[in-house]
Amino acid sequence: MKLLKALLSCCTLVVFSGCANQPNQLILNPVYKSGQISTINSSLNTSVIDLRGDSTTLKLIESSKTKTIASTGITESVKSALDSALSRNGASISNLAQLRFELDIHALQAVVTEKLMSHTSDAKIEFEVRVIRPTSNFSKRYSGNANLSGPLGHDRAKVEGQLNKLTEQLITRIVSDPELIAFLEG
Repeated sequence: MKLLKALLSCCTLVVFSGCANQPNQLILNPVYKSGQISTINSSLNTSVIDLRGDSTTLKLIESSKTKTIASTGITESVKSALDSALSRNGASISNLAQLRFELDIHALQAVVTEKLMSHTSDAKIEFEVRVIRPTSNFSKRYSGNANLSGPLGHDRAKVEGQLNKLTEQLITRIVSDPELIAFLEG
């Protein structure tokens, strides 16, 4: 019995010391993988603007305390995935293009709640796309949620993967949106 208690104490120490060594930053690096799913024959000047009121990407709730973790380069990461998606679907990306394609980030966060022997992660992302022409504009919001749960403490890589996958799904939804494509063509 003493050996079992010692082994359990040692395992707990290893698990918690591994969590303590995690960097105080979440890495967001979505990659568009869907290939061509629509045809966008437009030259676009793209931009991504972070309009989140709370710049926290990960909110970690452990019993009575909350820890917040931010991410650097979110706008650049999302813009890279967006430009890749638009390009693969036929758009030409150029800073000189007259047609402005703006993506506003309104929400991009995972809230992880840790209990004694389990954790849950609830991710929410909300983007707004604005396409601006000299004579007309298009605006539409896209949002998504993802949940995961597991035993013991959270794995930072899984939470990063959850946010990356959800970002990729929203970008795929944007480049395949019939309303948006019709506006770009018209």
